[in-house]
Amino acid sequence: MKNTLLAAAVAAALATTTHQSPAADSPADQLATVTTAMNSLPDVIFYKDMDGVYRGGNTAWAALVGRPLAELVGKTDDDLFPAELAAAYRADDQKTLAAGKPRQFQEWLVYPDGHKVYADTLKTPWIGEGGKVLGIVGICRQVAAPAGTQPDGKD
Repeated sequence: MKNTLLAAAVAAALATTTHQSPAADSPADQLATVTTAMNSLPDVIFYKDMDGVYRGGNTAWAALVGRPLAELVGKTDDDLFPAELAAAYRADDQKTLAAGKPRQFQEWLVYPDGHKVYADTLKTPWIGEGGKVLGIVGICRQVAAPAGTQPDGKD
């Protein structure tokens, strides 16, 4: 639920910032404001369309994948991750879409340099205008691993 509160706080902050800054009136300025706000967060944030194609994310997400943001947009899990991990991410996405509501779970994230962090992950349907489901939005926040939990999944 912490991620849900975080997402609500970011949305409120962005709405307040947009109203306080006349420079953020154009769509390009609004996009720049949202992008810099997302990049200010240490949490991994990403979003992908119904075909599983990544459409954006923040710099924390780029660090997790180990590539510049510009190289990630337009890619799929199969393009970015080992087959077993890509399949797991797709399965998580499908569960979220089937549920039609946010799903929260814990998982180990592995960075390119091999270090692993335990994360509380929230995936939710990405809803567009008129309630149309556009894909998936994900937020991963590093949390303390439960005692006895190992990064390789062996307890």
